[in-house]
Amino acid sequence: MKLDSLNSWLERIQSLGPKEIELGLERISPIYEKLIRPFIKSKTIVVGGTNGKGTTVEFLSQLLISKKRSVGTFTSPHLFNFNERIKVNGQAVPERYIINSFKLIEENRGSVQLTYFDFSTLAALLIFNEFKVDVMVLEIGLGGRLDPVNIVDSDIAILTNVELDHQDWLGNTREIIGKEKAAIFRSQKPVILGQHSIPESVLEKAIELQNQVYRVGGRFDYQVDGLQKKWSYSFSGQKAITFSQIHLNNLSVSSLSSALTAFCILEEDVKIDIEAVLKKTDLKGRCELIENRFLLDVSHNESSARYLSAFLERNFESDREISAVFGVMSDKDINSIIKPLLRRVKNWYATSPDIERSMDSNELSKLISLKSPSQVNQVKNVKEACLKAHEETGEGGLILIFGSFYTVAEAFPAIKLLRSVA
Repeated sequence: MKLDSLNSWLERIQSLGPKEIELGLERISPIYEKLIRPFIKSKTIVVGGTNGKGTTVEFLSQLLISKKRSVGTFTSPHLFNFNERIKVNGQAVPERYIINSFKLIEENRGSVQLTYFDFSTLAALLIFNEFKVDVMVLEIGLGGRLDPVNIVDSDIAILTNVELDHQDWLGNTREIIGKEKAAIFRSQKPVILGQHSIPESVLEKAIELQNQVYRVGGRFDYQVDGLQKKWSYSFSGQKAITFSQIHLNNLSVSSLSSALTAFCILEEDVKIDIEAVLKKTDLKGRCELIENRFLLDVSHNESSARYLSAFLERNFESDREISAVFGVMSDKDINSIIKPLLRRVKNWYATSPDIERSMDSNELSKLISLKSPSQVNQVKNVKEACLKAHEETGEGGLILIFGSFYTVAEAFPAIKLLRSVA
């Protein structure tokens, strides 16, 4: 294979590692120690949790950029292009930096079989070192203890929440999953906990490591006024800080508050135009409304589906017709995801994104039919599902597209097509 483009490199690194997810730090450790660890001078914030990590990373990055800090952000997965995963000051890095990093990793890995996520993480860290960023904000991809990002010793760890997801890899209870996720904490370093009902296993880990704990409802808090569509934030760490009358948008207030807390810890001067920063916090596929017709959301577990349901209740009239284009991965608990939405969805379009791990649309439609009294349509692919939903949903209706990053990513071209012929 000729390795002269980013796509060719991505094909290669996907072929090198196992097809199934393979967690562990033993592969990545020697290469990290050789190429990266001696050179890291950036402040490092690691963001873990079940949901809301992307929002936390993006908002914190924009807050720091507003203070003229140079910031490297690493997130996963991407919606459209791999470059979205690795950004410097909010901009995806050019392909040549990623290719050069992959080459360097390849030259130094020897016989070690690195996974796609190992390559991605190492490449991001190499690039951030090259750019000499002031701060790195790194998202944990899966779990915590064995995720490649956990190879880095963070200065601040953020845990947005702990919910049931990826049980095959992380465990079947919130306590077990919490223990896995809390492994991103480092001794005596600040830990931010963004969930009120955090598992005891997380708190036990923080006590064991003597962390400086900033817990929602304790050293920081937020209040939401649904009627006024405003929210406020307070911090009582080394200094008392408040932000009030902030406009509610499509992003999780819990995640935004976790990011604000890290910002308050890091910065002496926290005077900012928070509304301006929020406008720059651009996250595709997070309760994203297009032309008051299509609502796209990457929610793919029970907790995120509950947030999506609450968003619908807050922003759309109860009598508005809602059709749902729904496609998920095969390991998901369908009942828990659709339960919060059963009352609102009039028509379901069960589909399957073009990825090997996705659930077959026929199987998905059967599972939805067992729980929903509404009409369930089986549609082979996401594009056709979007077109069919648009055709069959009344003019004033809303088309909800959700279930995974892959479903949302494949929906955008279909929506673009529909808008071009409207």
